[in-house]
Amino acid sequence: MKLATPIFVCQFHFLIYPLMMEERELIDAIRKKDEKAFRTLMQQYDTMAGRVILRITSDKDETRDLVQEVFITVWEKIDNFREDASVSTWIYRLSVNKALNHLRWKKLRNSLRLTDRKTEEKLKSSPIRTNNDAPGKMEREEDENVLSKALSLIPANQRAAFILSKGEGLSNPEIAAILHISISAVESLNFRAKQSLSKILFSYYNDKFN
Repeated sequence: MKLATPIFVCQFHFLIYPLMMEERELIDAIRKKDEKAFRTLMQQYDTMAGRVILRITSDKDETRDLVQEVFITVWEKIDNFREDASVSTWIYRLSVNKALNHLRWKKLRNSLRLTDRKTEEKLKSSPIRTNNDAPGKMEREEDENVLSKALSLIPANQRAAFILSKGEGLSNPEIAAILHISISAVESLNFRAKQSLSKILFSYYNDKFN
């Protein structure tokens, strides 16, 4: 059966096949253009893909479209899937690549060069979401918003490694497999990301409390 125009990609969130189906069976079914198996795969991984893409791009408006692109690629390139890797690793990789390509397309990389003045101004101008709940919750929401803004200011490759490590809880070898880089390169990216974020956050909170 020929796949319909992929506008449906992110609209299916119901279970077609048992979630415990072996990955090999699922992939084999998708290679035969089984749309039910494909929708099952989306049901399992679209939340993960959307979470990673949003954290890297900070672009809510584009995230769903980019998630669709991830699964369009899965459908079209399923024969390229190497079974020595897990499906989750492949989808992580596709999600990260879509997010980074989106940033390149918008030419955001040039705006990610850090200067103390620009960093401070951007953080000050970023609205902090608050509500009328308890002060502790307000502070947590503020901290999360500031961290999100700070992440948007560091180089994209550092951001991707940091998010996969701290946001997704993946190990350095797993991140290396996703990004197609060495473990030492992952360690270096995370080290530099932490340095960059420390500088940004210190500048923001130092100004806030002084």
